[in-house]
Amino acid sequence: MVIQYWREYRTYYHIGLDFGLSESAVCRIVFKIENILIKSRKFSLPGKKQLWKISSEEDLIVMDVTESPIEKPKIGQKRFFSGKLLVHTLKTQVVIYQKSSQIICLGHDKGKIHDFRLFKNSGIKFG
Repeated sequence: MVIQYWREYRTYYHIGLDFGLSESAVCRIVFKIENILIKSRKFSLPGKKQLWKISSEEDLIVMDVTESPIEKPKIGQKRFFSGKLLVHTLKTQVVIYQKSSQIICLGHDKGKIHDFRLFKNSGIKFG
């Protein structure tokens, strides 16, 4: 049920019809499973401190920023408006370890902010 919610982006209503449950019951189940997975710590990212441990010159870290469109906010539209895409967006900075393709850490901000300012505000330092 939870995998259907994550992978297929189905609504609680439609998943509930398949399993004979109400929307609220499906919501509770998804919420419980997500909390169990979060508490297991198997799905957490290494974090910024991992960058200090990767000190070899052969190790390559890749960093990029992507923009994801969002619905137009009712308050503070200017902060989310991206002049590049001409829509309201959220920016996400992704730091990846090249050898294993593992995501090390993420940074988020509003769409108007420049990519380099997002990098400076994230506090990521390479060792």
